Amino acid sequence: MKYNIDPELELISKIKMPNNPKLLPFMNMACRAFLCKSDDKVTVKRYGMPGYGGTSLVVHVIEPKKAEKKGKPLPGLVFFHGGGFMLRASGGHYKIAKMYAEKLPCKVIYVDYRLAPKHPFPIPAEDCFAAYRWTLFHAERLGIDKKKIFIGGDSAGGNLAAAVTLMARDRKYPLPTGALLIYPVTDRRMKTASMKNFTDTPVWDAKLNRTMWQCYLGENDPQPAEYASPAEAKSLKEFPPTYLEVAEFDCLHDEGVAFGDRLKKAGVSTEFHEIKGGCHGYETATGSLLVKACMDMRIAWMRRICKESGHGLYRRVKKVYRTSANPYAGRMRHDYKRKEAAVVTKKSGQRLLGVSRWSR
Repeated sequence: MKYNIDPELELISKIKMPNNPKLLPFMNMACRAFLCKSDDKVTVKRYGMPGYGGTSLVVHVIEPKKAEKKGKPLPGLVFFHGGGFMLRASGGHYKIAKMYAEKLPCKVIYVDYRLAPKHPFPIPAEDCFAAYRWTLFHAERLGIDKKKIFIGGDSAGGNLAAAVTLMARDRKYPLPTGALLIYPVTDRRMKTASMKNFTDTPVWDAKLNRTMWQCYLGENDPQPAEYASPAEAKSLKEFPPTYLEVAEFDCLHDEGVAFGDRLKKAGVSTEFHEIKGGCHGYETATGSLLVKACMDMRIAWMRRICKESGHGLYRRVKKVYRTSANPYAGRMRHDYKRKEAAVVTKKSGQRLLGVSRWSR
C-alpha cells in the first residue's frame, strides 16, 4: 500500500467512495438498512421537530440506561453525522453515538438532516441549527443540563457543527459548552498541501472532496460563506472550547490543522490530535484499539469541560430577530410563551415533540 495505514484500519482502507453523484440514491437506500435501536446499554427515542422552512425532521435521542434511574440531568451532545453532506448515517455512526452516550455518560441528539444535492446549502446547515435550537428549548424536558450541551460531528458533520456554532454566535443564541470536530471539512477553497497531495487516499480524497463541494453548493456562492466554509470566518474569538482530531493520511488533514491553529490564536481552548496511521473515516472501525484510544481522549476532554462549565458559560437568550437566512425562527423574548406540537405516530406510537411557533 502506498500509505502506511494503521493495520487495524486495513478493512476500511480498502473502501473507496464512488465519485458519481448518480449512485447516491442507491447508496442511501442501502444506508436505510442501518437503524438506530435500543440495546442493553442505551435507550433510543424518536422525536419529530421542525427543520428549516418548517419541514418535519426526525431526531433520535440516545440515553444511557445506567443513568435512567438516577433522574438527574445529563450533559447533551448534538451530533451530526458525516457522509459528504450527501449520505445518510451508517451503522458505524450509530455505534459511535451510542459510545458517547454510554461512556460520558450523556444524552446524544442525533439528527437526520436533509442531504445534498437535492437539498443544497444552506438547508443541511439550517436543519442542524434547528436541531441545536430544539435541544436548547427542550433541554429540561429531555433531561439535559443546559450548561453542558456539546456539539460535534465527523467529516461533513464536523463542518456542520462548526457552522451551527457560528450561527449561534451570530444569532445570539447560547453557545455550545464545547465543540467536538473529528476530521472536519472546513474549507471549500481546497488550497492546502494535503489537498494537492492526497488524490488517491483510502475512503476519501481530493477528487471526491471537489465533487462534494459541487453537490453541496451547486452554482451558488454561499452567503454568509463561513456557514458553508467555517475556515472563511473572519473571527473565531467567541468559539467554545474545541476538541479536534485529524487523520494523518487525509486530504482534509491540513485544513483541520489550520482551523485548530486559528482557534488557538483566537484564544480558544483547543485540544488537537493528529491520528498517526489514520485515514479518513477511521472511527468507523469501532472495535479497534485506535478508536478506543480516541474515544478515551474525547471522553476525558468532555468530562474536563463539564467540570469547568458551571461558571456562567450558559448565556441567556435576550432576543432573536427574523432574518432572511433563518426565516422561520421568529422574534422572541423570555416573556413569550412557547406553544408545542405533540403528536403520536401510527407506526411506532412514539410521542413527537416540536416547537410549532412562538407567540406572546
